[in-house]
Amino acid sequence: MDKYKVIKNGLVLTLDKKGSAGFFNIIIKNNKIFLIDYEKTFNENEFRSNFPDAEIIDAKYKLIMPGFFNSKCVSAYSLNKIFFRKCSYQNINSWQSLKLVEKFLSSQENSELFADLLRITYTNSLLNGEIFINECSPNLNKEFTESHYKLFTGLHQYFNITVYDHKSNPDKDRNISAGYFSDENTNNYSLTSLKKMLSGTNSKLVIEASFSESTYESINNVFGKNLLPVLAEMDLINSNTIISNPTHLNQYETEILVEKNATVLICPSDYLNLSYRKTGISGLLQSGVNVIIGTGYTGISILSELRKLQVMSAGNNISPEEIFKTAIMNPAKVFGISNLTGSLEKNKFADLIMFDLRDSRNTLTLPEADPDFFCDMILERFSGKDICDVIIKGEYLVNNGKRNFKYVTETNTDTPDIAGKIYSAGKYYEYREKTLMKNRVDKLGLSVMEITDDEKPLVYVDMLHTGEYVGDGEFSIIGKKEEEVDKPREKSISGTSVKIKVEEIKSIEAGLNFFEDIADMPVIPAPRIMGRKVSKSELSGEEELRSRESGSQIITEKEQNENVSDEKIHGAEVKKEEITQIESETEKQNQPPVQPPVKKTKLKFGFKDGE
Repeated sequence: MDKYKVIKNGLVLTLDKKGSAGFFNIIIKNNKIFLIDYEKTFNENEFRSNFPDAEIIDAKYKLIMPGFFNSKCVSAYSLNKIFFRKCSYQNINSWQSLKLVEKFLSSQENSELFADLLRITYTNSLLNGEIFINECSPNLNKEFTESHYKLFTGLHQYFNITVYDHKSNPDKDRNISAGYFSDENTNNYSLTSLKKMLSGTNSKLVIEASFSESTYESINNVFGKNLLPVLAEMDLINSNTIISNPTHLNQYETEILVEKNATVLICPSDYLNLSYRKTGISGLLQSGVNVIIGTGYTGISILSELRKLQVMSAGNNISPEEIFKTAIMNPAKVFGISNLTGSLEKNKFADLIMFDLRDSRNTLTLPEADPDFFCDMILERFSGKDICDVIIKGEYLVNNGKRNFKYVTETNTDTPDIAGKIYSAGKYYEYREKTLMKNRVDKLGLSVMEITDDEKPLVYVDMLHTGEYVGDGEFSIIGKKEEEVDKPREKSISGTSVKIKVEEIKSIEAGLNFFEDIADMPVIPAPRIMGRKVSKSELSGEEELRSRESGSQIITEKEQNENVSDEKIHGAEVKKEEITQIESETEKQNQPPVQPPVKKTKLKFGFKDGE
């Protein structure tokens, strides 16, 4: 007996070849679209009389459209995207945490944990309106796919599995595709082995083309050209080839992809977060290459990826409807199910999602039913939380936001428990502590290259005589040592300020008084006069020369008189002691003169009366 469902009064975006959009009625027969009432000629009373068991669904205040395709879902990192904070395509293959997580989930003893992780990911994917999943976790291997293949066949979504271990036999009937990582080990042998594995099959080939600079140079050194021309020469590029996230793609390579009818897979979040080199997305969409999108490593949902793709292609006349096709119609063709789903048309499965329009923020204000207007409105206003209904193959899996499905084997492990085990396997807390320690060291200023000398802080740390740090796990700053050479000049000046007294000269006669504070100055001793008094006539040339060599001081009468007159001019009275007799001339030449102690006298200034 035929089973009918009717969805009426809904605003429908079909995304078919005609680009139909408007308030249509959809009649579903045996889980397939039997008719779309474009002219609104549906008579409910007559239909009920003919098919009394039919289910009538009122979709008023709802927008109906086909479900999304996630062409690259990496479930292994769906709960721990925090590991990608400092990653890029340059270092992702050598990032230690990611390698540890892959190893942890690849082990046989953790296969059930990985299966639980997949179920959680696919549940969230379905709630986000994704009716197709291409699983591309790098840790997928032959053993897991064989032992847990029922997990995928038990999905309500359409699915495809991409494996990279080259041990599985890709088979179209089993929905398994071959994956190939292009790295520095790419050579003729590896590509020949890949070609041999795909020989005689019609399987999809997913080539990871997000090269690092070292990989790009290595491939050029080995082949003398880029990878895509090499693949084309080996007949590895065709309609079944998917080039994932290409970082190096020139015009010539784009023409090869168009000619071979190959596909380019873009993950907008990964492009923005991980790619150091961007391929022109707008030019790619306008070139005629078949473009599909996925969430990849860092994406959350296909709807959010569509929004980012629109931003990346802004200003280049890429219509919103073309943006939507990268997540619906295009991947349906690539994965060979366009005859079953990918648009709302007659004889296709009833695979559709509905957005709630009752929220005042989502109210329609469009003047006409145009698919571009509808697509643009969805990108601007809606998120995954606005998806209220999900129908796959005519079956209600989400009804008014309530989940009406479960998998064959439900997980008994909570999401936080699985996430905690993955964080521990990836050494997240250990690497985080190292990062925090590095930040603390940088904050303390131990990176002297980045700070000036007068800003160098030195830390006093409690230490034993052995040199070990003693504390509670953190450094304790108890002071800052300031070297003399680091002190600013103004700090070395005494704190007492020097007062300068400025006076105005009232008359020339008054003059300047420089000796007002002379009494406070220390007493300066009078100079000692050495030598004996001789006349100039007594000083012969030989004696004068000998006296100069010996360093003795001989004073003439004229010089003595000049010294006395100088003392009188300055008003100084010096009491002179008797000069001792100088020893013999020989001793005088060999020994320096001995100066007797000077008797301190008081230095007087000025003139007395009568002088």
